[in-house]
Amino acid sequence: MTIRDPRDTPISDVALLTLGDGTYSQIKHFANGERGWLARFAFTVAICSGTTNWRGYDRRWCYHTMADARRALDEWDGTGEPEGWHREPDTGRRYEDDGQGNKVLVIRP
Repeated sequence: MTIRDPRDTPISDVALLTLGDGTYSQIKHFANGERGWLARFAFTVAICSGTTNWRGYDRRWCYHTMADARRALDEWDGTGEPEGWHREPDTGRRYEDDGQGNKVLVIRP
């Protein structure tokens, strides 16, 4: 007999929105079976994706504005990464200005 953790049970869109306590919105379903959604945080808006069970998300990409995040989610097909993000907190990756008007990818622990 296999014992399963109930937190590994996929949740509905309504439950996902509830899990975000009012900060999650605009769920988008992808052809690969995953979901992406928008999440408001203290200083950014993010696209979250990945495991949509009671544990939360697997990946998170931060944007400066809701409009930027919404546009990126609308254009993203769920493969690779969405476009236009400035920070991925879980990996430490971020795009910063190099002082000459260019955006460069840096990794900070």
